[in-house]
Amino acid sequence: MNGVIYKGYEIRAIPHQLADSGEWTVNLVILKHCNDQVVTRPFSASDRFKSRDEAIKHCFIFGQQVIAGKAENCTVADL
Repeated sequence: MNGVIYKGYEIRAIPHQLADSGEWTVNLVILKHCNDQVVTRPFSASDRFKSRDEAIKHCFIFGQQVIAGKAENCTVADL
């Protein structure tokens, strides 16, 4: 599963595997569904993980922190 709903937003995990190290990055998109429109915003973090599943887990954790206003310099307030 690469998407979850949290506090009215959808978090979609889009981890990427680095060619040089084989590690996985934390990349995600947060979506807000408003009437018949969808607004999206990409986010990423510098964390690296050995497995895709671990990266996906942390994408959701980071996305929840962004939505909750607990991620420095990251916000969805204007979505």
